[in-house]
Amino acid sequence: MTVKRMDNVGIVVEDLGAAIAFFTELGLEGRMPIDGEWAGRVTGVRGQRV
Repeated sequence: MTVKRMDNVGIVVEDLGAAIAFFTELGLEGRMPIDGEWAGRVTGVRGQRV
């Protein structure tokens, strides 16, 4: 069974390559960087890049 959809999830990881491989194995794909004023406003964490 694969995940059909997952939106708006940010996970802090030590090894980005391993995390990408793990979620790809679950059937998830695609990445999109989020940063700037909007990201800080909606999360309350200024200066982030995810």
